[in-house]
Amino acid sequence: EAMDRFSEALDLTFKEPAIAHVDAFEQPSGTSVLDLRITWSVQGPPYLELLESQDDEGLYGYHHEGLHHIGLWESKPEELVERLIGLGLRKEATQYTPRGSILATYTAPQELYGTRLEFIEEGRRFMDV
Repeated sequence: EAMDRFSEALDLTFKEPAIAHVDAFEQPSGTSVLDLRITWSVQGPPYLELLESQDDEGLYGYHHEGLHHIGLWESKPEELVERLIGLGLRKEATQYTPRGSILATYTAPQELYGTRLEFIEEGRRFMDV
């Protein structure tokens, strides 16, 4: 439904939705395995990412419907997290690989005027999910 609506409103085409598997998703409520149904616009930049809400709680809960985050590519996510914490930004959630390296990390929106940032490990830029 969202793909159709955004396609109509912004004249965008979207890739077929795919499942992005995350082996370890850490957020304040705990760490879990996560499967996100996602898609991206073919046109860009900027590219529009649509992701399906997961449940009533957590970072991907229905209560976050709408503009969820601004995504940015990051070549050194571990160093970035340290720098952000030094600037007083809080980490809200992080996705990890099976080896424990960061796939993506989210800042809490309160410190940037309600804007959540997602920093995605740059190596995932050209992957399908």
